[in-house]
Amino acid sequence: MIVLLVIRFVICCNIIVSGISNCPNKQIINESLEKVHIPGAVIIVVNATHTLYEQAFGYQSLVSKQPMDIDKSIFSLGSISKTFIATAAMHLVEQNLIDLDADVNKYLKEPQRLIFHPDYPTYAITLRRLLSHSAATYLSLPEQYPQYKLGDEGFSESLADVCFKYVNPNTSNWLSKPPGAVTSYSNIGAALAALVVERVANMSYIDYVEEKILKPLGIDITKTGVRLSDFGNVEDIVKHYAYASNKTHVDQWNSIMPQLNISPMEDHFPTWLSIPHFSFSPYPSGLLRVSGRTLSTFLQMFLRNGSNILHPRSIAEIRTVVGCGLISPSDQQSTQRFGLSWYWETMSDGRRYFGHGGSLPGIVNLMLINEKNNLGVIVLSNGDIIAPNDLSKATLATVQDLHMSLFDCFESNSMHSFSFDSKRSDFLFTIFILVFFQFSVI
Repeated sequence: MIVLLVIRFVICCNIIVSGISNCPNKQIINESLEKVHIPGAVIIVVNATHTLYEQAFGYQSLVSKQPMDIDKSIFSLGSISKTFIATAAMHLVEQNLIDLDADVNKYLKEPQRLIFHPDYPTYAITLRRLLSHSAATYLSLPEQYPQYKLGDEGFSESLADVCFKYVNPNTSNWLSKPPGAVTSYSNIGAALAALVVERVANMSYIDYVEEKILKPLGIDITKTGVRLSDFGNVEDIVKHYAYASNKTHVDQWNSIMPQLNISPMEDHFPTWLSIPHFSFSPYPSGLLRVSGRTLSTFLQMFLRNGSNILHPRSIAEIRTVVGCGLISPSDQQSTQRFGLSWYWETMSDGRRYFGHGGSLPGIVNLMLINEKNNLGVIVLSNGDIIAPNDLSKATLATVQDLHMSLFDCFESNSMHSFSFDSKRSDFLFTIFILVFFQFSVI
């Protein structure tokens, strides 16, 4: 009997291993991260109801060698934060409090600070256009760099003051095309959409996200926020890093963002650059701070077509490409097609994914859902793709390749409901030992 049991166990394990042979293991992932100098990462794969894979790699802090943790490590999400803006907006749409196609001035209620394109004043700036990056707002990168400020200094201005400063008819922060004609990625436009949420809900944007979206999902909102002061222990917030091969890289950083006082960790090169914790004045567009576990819970809500947060028709609205795909991007090289805050990305092999990326100084993240809407992959890391060099390109490619390999793995092995990390192997071994001894006693 014991011999038969052992044979059956071995056959079962062989089936399991052969079924996931095309999956990247922990060693392969570690090596790929180390190759492009990513200090640490959290990777999670989910379907609508289960976490299929989760693993933390490397360190969230290199100084104290604090390891990454799925639950405890708090990431600045970068532009993945924008996906929460669309969720909050559609939450208000479902309550008939806002109309996606109404002029946002109706909700901002500031007749002295009306928002319109100075060259096309009859073209309304609507919430749909803001969320789909088709409102013709534009702010160059050099103009955005000063919006990064040390600590919580970026919150010295209200969200309203930040938005009205950059998005008003007296500035040149507009495309030459009218609103609705082209798409052009805009942090300040997305922040203005969040301001609409704030004004209509009569509460701060981040409070609305936490109270109406995160808390109903069962998330502990004491571990979410935007300000450093929102967290009881700042050490839980992932440290940002960049890798410098020579002094030129340090000079480049300090020329574009001198206010952050970015400094090398060692006197010799190559070395890590330590990027202090910072704020971002149009914060809804890029500074939501949550753990990997929290983000995966949010993503599962989308995979469940809104669950208890949004109606399925709202999810469908978010997923629908603006203008039925007839509005072209201002950057003809772009492969992104925008829904509401989320976007569709077509890969080189023709496969399409829905989600959002996010990058900040010393942070690169990516969250994607497959076209069938039954599998989601999250990679959060403290690598860097802001620096204009080949390493940044390689880092972004690594994060994208990890996504594709994980999609390949779990789409081709969808019949298996388990993950392929070491914890599963330990579990199977434990079960075998227990059964073995049970039969031994008999």
